[in-house]
Amino acid sequence: NLIQRLGPDEGRALDVLGKDFFYLVDQLATKLFEQHEKDAPLLDLSESEFPWELQVFANQFLRECAQSSRQLTHFCQGLRKKLEDSEFDQEFWKILDEAYQHHFYVTDSKKHYLV
Repeated sequence: NLIQRLGPDEGRALDVLGKDFFYLVDQLATKLFEQHEKDAPLLDLSESEFPWELQVFANQFLRECAQSSRQLTHFCQGLRKKLEDSEFDQEFWKILDEAYQHHFYVTDSKKHYLV
């Protein structure tokens, strides 16, 4: 999905990140959208902008988790396998939800808490 939006040249450059990276970006963004769909109006984002912003967030989150850009492919491969463990998956989503709150925090959210 991300490669489709960027175009073939940028897509080929990003392809070096590996299939696990893009799988995780799509999966994380999709699940975040399902969990936080009602946040879009609070963030002043349209129906089409919000899923895209979630993909950008998931992309940044994964990049920040890896110790270096060289380790990103290996990190994503390991993370994808670890997410099959339900206990790890629950802990991971707690961390991701906290990062989501920090990333998308807006002053108004104190009044209207992000879902």
